[in-house]
Amino acid sequence: MFSNYLTAVKGRVDSSKEISLSERNRLVALAEATLSDGFETYHWNANIHGIIVRLYTNSAHLYDFWVENWFPGPRAQNVLPHGIIYAVSGIEGHEPHAYYHHDTKTAIFINTEYYGQCKSWALGMAADILETQHGVHSIHGSCAVLGGRGVVIVAPTGTGKSTHTWGLMQLPDGKIHSDDWVFLQYKKGLAMADISERKFYLRTDMVRSFPNIEGLLKRCKCENVENNDFGAFANSRAILDPEWIAGRDKFVERAVVKSVILLRRDSTSPAEVCLGPDEAIDVLEEGKCQILAGAGKDMGSFKYEPFYNPYLLIKRNELQRSFFTELFESASCHVLNTGVETVEESQKRIRRIIKDA
Repeated sequence: MFSNYLTAVKGRVDSSKEISLSERNRLVALAEATLSDGFETYHWNANIHGIIVRLYTNSAHLYDFWVENWFPGPRAQNVLPHGIIYAVSGIEGHEPHAYYHHDTKTAIFINTEYYGQCKSWALGMAADILETQHGVHSIHGSCAVLGGRGVVIVAPTGTGKSTHTWGLMQLPDGKIHSDDWVFLQYKKGLAMADISERKFYLRTDMVRSFPNIEGLLKRCKCENVENNDFGAFANSRAILDPEWIAGRDKFVERAVVKSVILLRRDSTSPAEVCLGPDEAIDVLEEGKCQILAGAGKDMGSFKYEPFYNPYLLIKRNELQRSFFTELFESASCHVLNTGVETVEESQKRIRRIIKDA
């Protein structure tokens, strides 16, 4: 039976990421009071690359997707999480909003059940700890392996990360690694990529490029699929087990990255540009991109998102520059414009880049 949940809020809500401790405590008290007033409350520990993030919510939908998405953390009552997310709906007099307090690693979502922002902030909380305490580099991107060579595709939402990752996986020597987020560690001149999630949270409008996945999507838990049409709404989503795509042998949990591809989508830039390390880092740090369908408000306008990573809750640009400097010591970098070529033409470029790396 097709499982689909329609949320009232269908995208990211406005946020405040530098709230004071007193504001944090006030919001937590409000969330906990609301949770204690109802019988429908849930909590669960997620293990995100060794970082334990606990969700407290009164939304069965958020809880369902949370458990489906992540690797499970320890269940013992005396295990203290590294970070906590409160996601509480039904609070009168409050507009949908998200808040973050860095020192206590606490996020509070008020009156929104949209899973995408909850998921992205969980990754951001894990990154907040991993990048400073363990030297782990978090990248908002997808990863695939072709002929044993890993490629990370970094791009704003809506430019084709998932589409091109899936395209590589269709090849006889292609495998899929991750769809949205990659953890990288640099050891002995190698860039080692690890997965972040147990299952993929992906856009269902991929059926336009890959019609054969419709059968898989019908078996998934979905969010905001309008009129049972997977391509009707640009931000409809599904939680998909990567092993369902083409079997266990087509999925890898670790990859050695040899090339990085940045995607843009406009009508004027060249189809392909090869960048040196310094140029690549400058492009990433500027993060200029056009807002496309599924990426939020003001579609069509331009914004600046350093390192194309809206998930980072704390911006540490110098640290990101040092991480990418290490990455480009062992991986080439190209920029492709998916706005001036077909998917097939861009795929041919990506395959050539990987094989030449």
